[in-house]
Amino acid sequence: MKRILNEHTGTLHRLRPGSTGGATACGALRHVPRRYVTTVGSDEVRLGEDVDRCGRCFDDAGGY
Repeated sequence: MKRILNEHTGTLHRLRPGSTGGATACGALRHVPRRYVTTVGSDEVRLGEDVDRCGRCFDDAGGY
């Protein structure tokens, strides 16, 4: 499953359903420069070390 990683903050986001342009479900990355945003597979990311999940995209993650 594809996810969107904000490399600047180390936050993993879900793709918005039906999005082909890399928009997030929460909309938090619309102002972030593309150089900080990468599409990754969910198995490519190690959570908890340098990456946390977005609290708006994932129900079981902390909020902002």
